[in-house]
This record gives sequence, structure tokens and C-alpha cells, in this order.
Amino acid sequence: MENLPSNYILEKFYTYSGSPSYNRHTRAYNASCPVCREGKSWLKKKRLFYYPDTNSFYCFNCTKSWNSYTWLYQVSGMTREEIFAEVHSGSFSRDISSEISNNKKTYTSSMVLPHDSINLLDNQQQIFYGTNKNFQSALEYISSRKLDTAINKSRSYFISLTDNFHRNRLCIPYYDFNGKIVFYQTRALDGIEPRYLGKFGSDKSLFGIDRLEPEIDALFLFEGALDAIFVRNGLGVAGLTLTDTQNTQLQNFPFHKRIWVLDNPKFDQAAKENITKLLLNREYVFKWPDVPFKDFNEWAVADNLTEIDYKFVLENLY
Repeated sequence: MENLPSNYILEKFYTYSGSPSYNRHTRAYNASCPVCREGKSWLKKKRLFYYPDTNSFYCFNCTKSWNSYTWLYQVSGMTREEIFAEVHSGSFSRDISSEISNNKKTYTSSMVLPHDSINLLDNQQQIFYGTNKNFQSALEYISSRKLDTAINKSRSYFISLTDNFHRNRLCIPYYDFNGKIVFYQTRALDGIEPRYLGKFGSDKSLFGIDRLEPEIDALFLFEGALDAIFVRNGLGVAGLTLTDTQNTQLQNFPFHKRIWVLDNPKFDQAAKENITKLLLNREYVFKWPDVPFKDFNEWAVADNLTEIDYKFVLENLY
């Protein structure tokens, strides 16, 4: 059996396990285990080890071991033929081992979307996968959350039926100014934790940057993409901290007012604390009216809205 290049395995390790570290004593790379997910320690502990000398994996949490083929198949769903085709394509020639060994974070995964991703909004795909339970579950979620009718909806949503790491998770793509997918988040559809997973090995982009209307002189920053889609010029940050890439994207709009729209502090103590921090940093922040909704998505669903007027947001600031 042909050995898989260690650089190829490291890229996959980075893609599916977060940010690996290198242990010089054991001569192994370690990261979070995407198979057992290490209980509540997922992405906090690093108990999965990759040993390049033997091309093998071992998790000290679930006590399972794999060779490189069986591990990659289990986490990605890729067939042996697909693995070989990818290896021989020559797209994994970059040496990233030194970057990981020195704990640098300059590596960017070349993986655009989870393996075998299917466009949920494509009519042909809907016909072909119409009887698939997971595909239908994702479509029902999109419809129930009004993700396909929102004013600032995504160009597409995806699901993978074979990628074991992202299976049964809605994939939300983030596009750049040119309409190219540069980042993604996946959201669990079956209640498992973590609810959201981002694309490992990639600096976060802003969701919605490809749909901006320059004539609207304000940008609305939401924690999540699924709230941002209901407001013109709504941008999803995928958190509360702007990355270097996101700050660079915002620099293209230096004269636009930047307004943060967090979850309703009436129902979210963390949001209340974060609003206080943003105000101390002299940021503009949306002031929630007395409504029984925790976020804009819940509000839009409850009132059957496709849009929450951005002017309303501008009129309700601290």
C-alpha cells in the first residue's frame, strides 16, 4: 500500500482537527480528535496524536488508533480512489510542518467546502437527492428559518452526505468581493455540540461582503450569518472579534458607519456584557426595543419577515 505523504496528512489533520501542535519529545503532532470530539473538551484539549514516522494516529481520549487511510476515511468520507486522486493532483506540495512546529498560523487550508458538498438551492440536486433524509432535513431547516427568502440571503447553502466531520450540518459559505468562497461555517441540524464549526486553517472572512450596497452608508455587524441575512448591508462576523482579513475588508468602506447588532441582552447575559465593552470602545451598537425575540432570525421567523429595515436599526442606537 502506497504511503500517503505526511504533508498531505498534515493538511487534512489541520482541516479536520483545528490547529495542531508539534511535540518534539514524542516527534508527533497533536490536536483535537474529530472522531470522539473529546466530550466537552472539543477544541480545548489536544489528545489526538499523529506520528509521521509510522504514519499512524492514536487518540488518548477514545483510545482508538488508525493508519492514515482509515483515519482520513472516517473523518472525511473520502474513498481510497478519491484520496489517491487528490494526492496525485499535486495540490498538496507545500511544506507546512515547519509552520506548525513553530506554532505559526500562516497556513491556509486549500479545502473550499466539506467533501462532496451538495448545493441545497440547486433544483437538479433537489430532484436527485429528494428522498435523502439528511438532505430533506436541511431543506426543512432552511425553510423554517426563512434562510431562502431573506433579503440578504446567501447565494447558496450546502450539505455533505459523506463528510463524517460535517455530516448533517448546514454549510454556510462566505464569499469574497469577487463571489469566490473563501470561508465557511457549518451548523448542526441535530442539536449536537458544538453547534457551529468554522473552516479550520483559514482566517475568517465577513459573511455578506459580496452583497453590500455602497449607497447605504452603514454596515451592520452581526455575530452570525443567519441574523445578518435579514438586513441590507448585514455582515456576519462569526464571533465578536474582527480578524485581520475582516478589518482589511472593512477598510474598503472607510466612510460607512459601523454598527454592531448583538443578540437581545434581555435573553443573553453574554450579549449584555459585550454591548458594554463595545460602547466603552466607542462603537455604535443597536439598542433592542422591548420585543420577545433573542435575535433577528427569531424575529423574522415569528413575524414572517424577509427584511428588517436597516433604517429601523439606525434609529435605535445607544
